[in-house]
Amino acid sequence: MRTGKWFRSALLASLTVSGLGFLSSCTPCVTYTQMCDLIGGAPVGTTTSSGRNVVLEDPGTIAAYHGFSCAESDQRGTEEVLKLEESLEIPRYAGNAAVFLNGWRMNYLSSDHHVGGLGTMISNIRLEDKTLKWQASGVLADKNFDDGYKWCYFYTVVAWNPTNLNLVVDQKDGSCDNRTPSDANFFITDNKGTTTALSSFPSFLFNPDFASGKTVAILPRGFGFKWSSECDTDHHLLQIGVNLDHGEAFVENEMKYKKGFFQDLTPVPVPQPPPADTVNQVDSGFVSWDTYAIFKDNDGRRGYGFGHMASGLGGKDVAVIQPPFSILPHEDTGVFGACLGEASGLQTKDVAVENVPYEYAIPMLTGWDIGCGCDDEHVTEVGTWLDEFHYDKAPNAPAGTLHYKVSSILRDKDGSPGHAYSHKVSILAFKPTASALAPDLIPFSPTGTGPLSFCRLEQNGTLLRVTIKNQGNGNAGASKTTVVFNNQPVTLDTPPVPAGGSVDLLFGVPRNCFSPDCSFRITVDSENQVDELSNEGNNTVGGGCLG
Repeated sequence: MRTGKWFRSALLASLTVSGLGFLSSCTPCVTYTQMCDLIGGAPVGTTTSSGRNVVLEDPGTIAAYHGFSCAESDQRGTEEVLKLEESLEIPRYAGNAAVFLNGWRMNYLSSDHHVGGLGTMISNIRLEDKTLKWQASGVLADKNFDDGYKWCYFYTVVAWNPTNLNLVVDQKDGSCDNRTPSDANFFITDNKGTTTALSSFPSFLFNPDFASGKTVAILPRGFGFKWSSECDTDHHLLQIGVNLDHGEAFVENEMKYKKGFFQDLTPVPVPQPPPADTVNQVDSGFVSWDTYAIFKDNDGRRGYGFGHMASGLGGKDVAVIQPPFSILPHEDTGVFGACLGEASGLQTKDVAVENVPYEYAIPMLTGWDIGCGCDDEHVTEVGTWLDEFHYDKAPNAPAGTLHYKVSSILRDKDGSPGHAYSHKVSILAFKPTASALAPDLIPFSPTGTGPLSFCRLEQNGTLLRVTIKNQGNGNAGASKTTVVFNNQPVTLDTPPVPAGGSVDLLFGVPRNCFSPDCSFRITVDSENQVDELSNEGNNTVGGGCLG
C-alpha cells in the first residue's frame, strides 16, 4: 500500500532526479538514505492547462520558446507527486536545444495548510531527431500528503544551429546511486552545521567541451525543500528563497563540492592521487558556483533538506549578465511588532533592460526571495515566475532592450497580510554585437574622475602623466593623444593598447599654463584612427591643477 509517510521524508529525491515516483511499502517512515529507492516510474497526472509562444527567432540561427503547463492531484487519501512528459518540435535548422526552469506556482485546492515540502524540477532531457523531450515534476504537501493541490511550472527552450552559434550544453541528470556522483547535475543535502535559516551549497559541473569558451552559463532546472528527515513534520511558512549565484570556469583545489545524494566531492586534483604541485584550475572544463537557500517559519532556524538541479551551457558565443543579488533570513515581527506594509495577492513587475550588447538575449529567473509580511502563516498559494519576455534589437544596432514580466504570490486563505518579494533575473546572451567587441579608449586616472584627479604632475610640475585605458573588448591599434593646455595643444603618438590594458604618456606642460592655475583637456584617439563604433563619446575629459 502507498502511504503519505513515504512522502514526508522522500520529497527531495522525487524533485531532483529524473523519473521519480513512490514505491509501494508499508514502512511507516523513510530517512534521507532511502530516498534514492524512489527513482523510476511513469508520468503521473495529466496536463490541465498549458501555453507556449515563440519569443525569439532568427531563422537559420536560433529560436526560443516560453511556456507553462499545469496539473492537479486530488486523490482520495494520499496525493501524487505530479510528473508530466513534455515535448517540442524544434526548427529543422536547429541541431541542438536546451530547456530550463523559469518559474513555478502551486496552491492547495482547499483552504490553507502547513507545508511539509515543496518543489519542482525538469529532468530526463533528450533530443530525438527534431523533438526535444523532457519530464517536469512538482509537489506541494503537508505532513500527511492528503490535501489536493495544483502545480504549474514555467519553462524556456532555446534551439540553435551549431553552424551559426558555438554552444555546448550539458543537461544530463546523473544517478542517485552515488557510483558516479561526479556525473550528477544535481545535489541533495541538508543544512547541517548552519546557525541561521540561510544555507550555502557549492557545486560544480565538468564537461571537457566547456574549455572551448570563457563563459559557462548555469541554467536552473529545479529545487526542492523539505523540513528535516523526521516523520510527521510540517510548519507554517515565513520565508522561502533560492539564489543561484554566478558560475565561474574555475575549480578550487581540495574544495568539497555538493554532488549527487549527500556526497561531498573534491574534483581536483585530477587524476588522483594529487601531484605535489596541484593548484586551482581555470578554463579546464570545470564550472563551479554557490547556491543559497532559505526555508523558515518564525523560528530562527530549523533543520531542512534541500536539493537543486542545473545544466551548463558553454561555448564561444555564450555570455551571462547577472545583477547583484542576495537573500537573508527575515525574522517575524512578534506580538508587538508592526507588519510590513506589503500588498496582498499577486505581485507583478514589468522590467526593461537597455543597452544589452548582444545579438540575442533571454531572461533567466536565477534568484527569488518570498516572505510573509508579518508572522509565519498557513499557505494556500505560493510561487514566482516569468510570465512573458521579448528582446528588441534592430539589425546592425550596437545593443538591444530586453523586456520581461516577473510575478510572485504567497498567501493564505484570507490573503492578508501581503507578501514581500525580490527577484534576480540574469540575462542569458548570445553572440556579442560588433560594438561589444570594439575597443573603447578613455583617459583614466587611478585616483578618480574629477578634474583634479587628472592633475598627475611630475618633475617639479614640468610633465603631466596621462593614462590611456582600453576598457573595451577589442584591441586598439596605434593612435594619437592630445592634451590642450590653455588652448596650446600637445600631441603624442600612442602605441597599441590591448583590450583591458593601458599605457602611460608624459606630456610637457607649457611654462605659461599656470596663471595661477593650469587647466587642460585630454583627448585620446584625437585623430580618430581607432574604430570604436559607438564608444567614441568618452574620449575627452577635462582636468586642472591648482597653482
